Amino acid sequence: MKPGVRPTLAATAAATLALVCLAYLPAARSLRYLSFSGDVDTRRLLWFAPVAVLGAFLFERIVRGTFYGWLRTKLPAGMAAPVVAGLGAIPVAALRLYLAPRFEAPPAIAIAHAYLVASVLGLGLAWLALGTGATWPGGAALAAIWLVKGALPVAFHGRPVPLLELFAAALGAVAVALVLMKPLAPHRGAIWGV
Repeated sequence: MKPGVRPTLAATAAATLALVCLAYLPAARSLRYLSFSGDVDTRRLLWFAPVAVLGAFLFERIVRGTFYGWLRTKLPAGMAAPVVAGLGAIPVAALRLYLAPRFEAPPAIAIAHAYLVASVLGLGLAWLALGTGATWPGGAALAAIWLVKGALPVAFHGRPVPLLELFAAALGAVAVALVLMKPLAPHRGAIWGV
């Protein structure tokens, strides 16, 4: 944990990221673009839940812990977060395309959508790791997001849902930056040469 960053602030930032990123679900439901089928596959959930939680924490430790820390020493100030977000999005998007139900779209659009959502979410996770100096808040946020997306039996109706999901992920990254404004201030100063 970064000196001066309270665990409650880190937990608040993680919860904010998860809640804002998942806000597209109730928004799509209220706009009638999403419905809940109620058919929870308990056998799938029994293996998916522990894999999602452990996988999220391990992924954050490797990508936003070890890899991000290494990139910060190699790249100019401000470049490591977008690079780690973009590279970390590749396995997440691939896993999502393999496990999750796809929107009715051509494969190129489905791939681009999965990658964009994962990379924007990855940027929020990178800011969370940078602002807190730890990977557990990002692991908790990512685990919550993966659990909700993997456990909820939903059916999408209409094309606005992918845009709502991308918009929610972008807002999640902005929300993390706002919650961690003070701990991230020295890093903004380093980027702008202040």
